[in-house]
Amino acid sequence: MSFFGKNIKKIRAIKGLSQQAFAELFSLKRATLGAYEEGRSEPKIDTIIKVANYFSISIDDFLTKEVTVNQLLRFNGGITTDINQIVKASFKEIPFVNSLNSKLFADNFKMSQSYSSLPTIRVPMEGNLDFLAFMVKDLFMVSDEEGLFPNDVVIGESRASDALVEGDVVIALVDDALLIRRYAVSNTGCELLKDHTHIPSIHIPFEAATHFWKVSFVFLKRYPKFTSKLAVKINELDTKLTQLLSK
Repeated sequence: MSFFGKNIKKIRAIKGLSQQAFAELFSLKRATLGAYEEGRSEPKIDTIIKVANYFSISIDDFLTKEVTVNQLLRFNGGITTDINQIVKASFKEIPFVNSLNSKLFADNFKMSQSYSSLPTIRVPMEGNLDFLAFMVKDLFMVSDEEGLFPNDVVIGESRASDALVEGDVVIALVDDALLIRRYAVSNTGCELLKDHTHIPSIHIPFEAATHFWKVSFVFLKRYPKFTSKLAVKINELDTKLTQLLSK
């Protein structure tokens, strides 16, 4: 049984709303609301979404714990309860760079720090961070048939170099080109490494003006390889055997 009924009863008490007034707010029957509060019935998912979003409370909190007064004080009465608007709001418009506009964007961004020249793609993610989507165009980040392949799309968050750590995969604006590489630090700057073997790294001095986006999301253009159940079992047996031998 969820906390939904208990929470709407608490909200009514704090807001001074009768069952009838609360029910009308969400196009429910008073008897239906009463059944929710008494735990005799559970609401449909669209009702849960409407109520949770109306009071600016996450669905998980609304269903799994008792809401607090502080949560209700953050209530924003202007939030929509329209399901279509809620679903639409869960998608974010991300500036998108591909092989056709990459050179133009690189030239413009160095001067303007703007994404205005780029088209956008809509992806199911939230947040107000400075994101950039980029289509992979080479095999430099592939090793042992694993990694990023042409036409995969990566999404990165804008980061200063001192906010990156060794091994981060980044989109890097280097000279007049956007590249996808693995970040490393050297004594005189940073190294942009390729996962593909026998290909030299790119050295970036500390004083060079370079912009980075740390890759946080990847959308593959192919079905990913998953470890087989047999391989998983073999790995488990190997781990147990190693532990026994160590004793």
